[in-house]
Amino acid sequence: MNKQQVRNFNLLTIRYPFTAVISILHRLSGIFLFLLIPFLLWMLDIASGSSIGFDHIRTVLTNPAAKLILWFILVALWYHLLAGIRHLLMDIGIGEDLRSARLSGGIAIIVTAIAAILMGNWLW
Repeated sequence: MNKQQVRNFNLLTIRYPFTAVISILHRLSGIFLFLLIPFLLWMLDIASGSSIGFDHIRTVLTNPAAKLILWFILVALWYHLLAGIRHLLMDIGIGEDLRSARLSGGIAIIVTAIAAILMGNWLW
């Protein structure tokens, strides 16, 4: 008996559960932050090296494109922090059931959105 199974290898057409999306976004934000560490350390090195370097970094950060990049970094940091706390709480047994996991994921998204708005106002 030759049984045909439908196999969907296109990851963009699969509907993921909300909790899976939260977890995937947590991993992506971690990768994003990890890749930006050298850039942020370079900026810190230049800014702390001399007053001229500090003025240069301050001038660079007045550029709207640099502010947008900084905003993305801060939003990713907030989301990664909140989702990480959520994962740690689930690791110790708090909020493991589906309803609590959805609620904590929604709270992480809402708090990140509020923080993104506040940081946007602060940067501009």
